[in-house]
Amino acid sequence: MPLFDGLADFCAKLGASAKSLLKIILLSRRSTVTEASAATDGSPIVIMGNGPSLGPLISSCSDKLRDATTMAVNFAANTDEFVVLKPDFYLMADGHFFEGRETDTNVEKLYRRLNSEVSWPMTLYTPVGKTGAKIGISNSNIKIEHFNCVGIEGFEAFQRLVFRSGLGMPRPRNVLVPAIMTAMSAGFKTIYLVGADHGWLETLKVTGENVVVNMQSHFYKDNSSECDRVASVYKDIRLHEVLLSFHLAFRSYHILEKYARSRDVDIVNSTPGSYIDAFRRGDLVI
Repeated sequence: MPLFDGLADFCAKLGASAKSLLKIILLSRRSTVTEASAATDGSPIVIMGNGPSLGPLISSCSDKLRDATTMAVNFAANTDEFVVLKPDFYLMADGHFFEGRETDTNVEKLYRRLNSEVSWPMTLYTPVGKTGAKIGISNSNIKIEHFNCVGIEGFEAFQRLVFRSGLGMPRPRNVLVPAIMTAMSAGFKTIYLVGADHGWLETLKVTGENVVVNMQSHFYKDNSSECDRVASVYKDIRLHEVLLSFHLAFRSYHILEKYARSRDVDIVNSTPGSYIDAFRRGDLVI
């Protein structure tokens, strides 16, 4: 049996590597993520997830966060806190941010605020192909760099080679995966995670009509439009599909942690009560 299990594992990794290689050929392009000046100075970066714990942190440490090197994600630009914290980096990965501008007022507001409110130098990370001209970014304060949001699996040596080349990453089921990967590509050796609650199991329910409900909490209050959009996304999704998505997200963090250690990068989860069990826990030191 051990021999059979070993052979089965080898074949599974071989197949996953072959599939990933095909995805790279079809989807990946040259990454344009460059080394950040703050990284060369040895400064850490604070990646701010949008979980509910970020609110109290901003209330108590807004001055420190404003002075630190930070990265914001997703709908953070739609909040009042965005122009206070003035993040150095911003990342969007989900296709909705590039395909939903015509149908989602929140996405339209996001781009409007990026163009009108960013009065400081900021690097915006977007997937390859999503240039400023294509997504409507005209603010000269914003520099756009591109990453490959292509999920890679297979042999560990193959994964590391692809990750380091910037052609792919662990399956990006959550925006924190590309955020951490781009931070490493930009040269940061210490990465703090805040607002990375991931307490999705606490909000997961199944109604009497067998409808899966999973309204994820953020440090800001979602408006009715966003609540309706999320509800429509989950309308036809089954519970096992949601749980599989959770599994893939948390597994990607373990792959990320192992890869980070191979590059001497320290990822510190400074989110109180976080469900992420891959990274070491520690206080935010900025």
